[in-house]
Amino acid sequence: MNIRLIKQRGVMPLKCRARLVRVLKLAQELAGLGEETGTLNLILTPSDVMATMNETYLGHEGRTDVLTFDLRDTEAAHLQADDAEECVAEVYVCPDVAVEYSAKFGTTPSRELVLYLVHGMLHLAGEDDLEEEARLSMRKAENRVMTALAERFSLEGFIA
Repeated sequence: MNIRLIKQRGVMPLKCRARLVRVLKLAQELAGLGEETGTLNLILTPSDVMATMNETYLGHEGRTDVLTFDLRDTEAAHLQADDAEECVAEVYVCPDVAVEYSAKFGTTPSRELVLYLVHGMLHLAGEDDLEEEARLSMRKAENRVMTALAERFSLEGFIA
């Protein structure tokens, strides 16, 4: 799967973009998506857009950290003319939430951002977090991927 990292207007500045893309490519492999074809759009989204999407698609009020849309089995995935660039999934992440929650959870904004992107990829790989048992499996997978990423890369310095 090709990765396209998109920063929407209104999102805080992104630093060390090339390193972040390398981190995300490894995360994709570790999540079990390495052999997939098409393009995975990883979209950094401002708070207001995330809140609107959260309400529109999930019926939840307020912003959230990550929303994942798997387009592999929908007609929307086949609308692009060039199959090599076919968008097969989108993961929307809110950096503002990463900043807020990093303070709450004693981590850093950049590490929290990477965690959200990993979380979205794991959803695409079949992990879920709606029920307690599934949530435990998701947390275990997140820890596995984040540990492996931290062994190869610095997960710091992507956002303030």
